[in-house]
Amino acid sequence: MDDLSMIMAVSSIIGMIVVGVVTYRRGKLTGRREQEQTDNKKQREAFQKDIFSRDEQIQNLREEIHNIYYLNRRYLTFMMNVSAIIHRLNTAKSDEVISTTLNLVRDLILADMVELYRLDVVDNRLKKLGAPGQNENDEKRVSYSLGEGIVGMAARDGMVKIRGRDDKGNVSQKDTDSQLWMAAPINIGGHLFGVIAIGQVKNPTGNENNLMKIIADIGGMVLVNRSIIGEAEREANTDPLTGLSNRRHFFQMTQISVDKSIMEGNTPISIFLFDIDDFKNYNDKNGHEAGDELLRELGSLVLNVTRKGSVAARYGGEEFIVMLPGITKVDATIYAERLRENIAVHPFPHREKQPRGCVSISGGIACFPFDARSIKDAIKLADESLYRAKSEGKNCVIAHESFLFSDPDVEKETDSSF
Repeated sequence: MDDLSMIMAVSSIIGMIVVGVVTYRRGKLTGRREQEQTDNKKQREAFQKDIFSRDEQIQNLREEIHNIYYLNRRYLTFMMNVSAIIHRLNTAKSDEVISTTLNLVRDLILADMVELYRLDVVDNRLKKLGAPGQNENDEKRVSYSLGEGIVGMAARDGMVKIRGRDDKGNVSQKDTDSQLWMAAPINIGGHLFGVIAIGQVKNPTGNENNLMKIIADIGGMVLVNRSIIGEAEREANTDPLTGLSNRRHFFQMTQISVDKSIMEGNTPISIFLFDIDDFKNYNDKNGHEAGDELLRELGSLVLNVTRKGSVAARYGGEEFIVMLPGITKVDATIYAERLRENIAVHPFPHREKQPRGCVSISGGIACFPFDARSIKDAIKLADESLYRAKSEGKNCVIAHESFLFSDPDVEKETDSSF
């Protein structure tokens, strides 16, 4: 019995050992499978993450390629249209040049702000020029002195300036201008005209510096051309002695006014023709240089009295003419009398040597289309009235009278016309 009990005990122990070994091996196998499943899951997740990352990189590359393509297309369009842009700037009106230049900057550089500053030679400050859609009251700074901010530094140093960077492109002390990011000077013939400034650029490409230089150079070239053309036009249209319009320019402007008058239903255009009384006497007694000075000073008086929109011209030696568009003959007479009085009381040199003790004028007035069917005919009628003023003692103004005989119906119709 003792042997049997021992055998059974040993068998139980062996059985337990076998069960334990089997259980251990089974558990180890199960753990290995679970580990393999976990590792496979991690590999799949890592693979998926890598795929997503690569997809994102591909998408970013596509967007970058698209942006580069779009940017290159804009640059190419600009280069292909440089001549058209310059022509547009050269032919634009003065107030359109500013807006056209600013729009050109906006088309090439996607900045949140574009401003143009012009140098005021009186106080030597750079003052912001207004443009459509831009409210200067919204801006804290509207002028800079030379060297102040990036606008003033660009003007002073004659080179493009970037906020927060020195001339070599290195990061420097932050500028006080929190809104403006880059500024480029505009030079005309070696002289500073102004500065173009932009705010922060959306998606900068690194070409903004060169683009600003190009735009500034184009702007400077256009301004030089306009300055030369404008000066040539002024010389061609102006009498060099008196500063008034010359005869040729007078008739050019007259034709424009006549066309406008016809389109607006025959609005009046009054003509005032006058000359200096006894001008030969003035020249003989005081010399031709004094006579020229008299003509210069009288031209200034005419300009001061004549409103903008009217055209005052030197018609002959000492003869002058003024076109008054939109002015009736009655109002033209008031204007002419005021001018005559101003000349008579003006302290011209040697005025006391004249027959009346002053420099005086005699003039005649006529009105298109009520007195004449053309401006030339109106001038002839004004000339006839001028000679009547001479014959009646000089130093007076006479308006042409269309009707020599009194007729109540005619007078009523005439009054209503003016």
